[in-house]
This record gives sequence, structure tokens and C-alpha cells, in this order.
Amino acid sequence: MTKGLDSKSSFKKLYTDTYGPLVNFAYSKTNDWELSREIVQNTFVRFWNKRNEINIRTSIKSYLYSMVRNGIIDYYRKNKNTVDLEEIYSTTKIYVEQNEISLNDEDFGFKYDLKRAIANLKEKRRKIFELSKFEGLTYKEIADYLNISERTVEDNIAKAFRDIRKYFISNSLI
Repeated sequence: MTKGLDSKSSFKKLYTDTYGPLVNFAYSKTNDWELSREIVQNTFVRFWNKRNEINIRTSIKSYLYSMVRNGIIDYYRKNKNTVDLEEIYSTTKIYVEQNEISLNDEDFGFKYDLKRAIANLKEKRRKIFELSKFEGLTYKEIADYLNISERTVEDNIAKAFRDIRKYFISNSLI
């Protein structure tokens, strides 16, 4: 059993103390209050149901923040067909070679080509690239989430940039 959560009253206190900050954290990532509340609520349900199996090495609050972050990632992964990719791409900066390329509303052709270049990446490499560049996760967070080394994450990001650059060069786009 998770230390400090041996009763419903201690869980209720944890819920009361952390629900609001967790929803605010989720909202900072999703910009959707309803979705944020749903993800946090589901997090607490999962946490309560698995409280006897969980072995927390950090603080309970840190663990809950990680669960919420993973819940957001899972939501977008499951619903990626409904996510407005144009919005994601328009607010993200991609670095190709040493030049910063800023995506804005004038770059529709570039966005289309970039989407195709990213879609051509190997599945694992694409996933790592998207978690880093579109979800804003650190290499360590990605490594922990995918159960791989940070070096593997770093290598895949570098190879993703190389592959995207090759795509643009081979299609005479740069």
C-alpha cells in the first residue's frame, strides 16, 4: 500500500489539496478545462484503484503530476486523429540544420511538407520526435515514459532531424 494512503480520509485530503493544482497543470498543457478536469479525475481513480500496487519513490504529489502528464499524452495519442495538427505545427519551432524555421500562417506549403517528412520517419523515431517537439517533454521524461535510455532518445532526435533534412533536400524543398 502507498505510504500515507491507508484510509479514505487521507486520500480525500490528498484529493482536496492537489485537485486544483493538477487541473491547472493539465490546463496549461491542453488549454481545455473540461478535458483537464476529466484527465485529473481519471488519474485519481487509477491512483485509488492501484494504491496497493504502487511503489512511489518520490513524493505522492510528484507521482500524481507524472500520472497527469502521462494521462495527457495518452489522451492525445488515442485521439490524435481529432487533434488539430495545424495548431500544433503553427506554434512549434523546428530546427533544421543550424537555421531556425518558424512556422506561421504564411507557411502552409512548408507545414504540409513538414508533416509528410515527419510521417515518413520510422514509427519509434517519429513518436520520440513528437513527444519532444510537440509535447515538450525532456529527453529524460521521454526515456522514462518509453522505458529507453536518454542516449537512445538523443540519437533518435538527431536522426529525425537528419531524415527531415534529407526529405527536404531530396524533394528540392530547401
